Amino acid sequence: MFGHARTAVKFFVYGLLVGLFFAPRSGAETRAQAVDCVVGAVKKVMGAASN
Repeated sequence: MFGHARTAVKFFVYGLLVGLFFAPRSGAETRAQAVDCVVGAVKKVMGAASN
């Protein structure tokens, strides 16, 4: 059961990444958006860890 869920999540992430990289915007814009997303997630995790 968990193996199927893990596979589904894995392919969801693959699809998300492919969609990001083939989006109709410039590469620099896409990379900047990806970096902003990762930085925001790290800040959120660090904020939650410090509480």
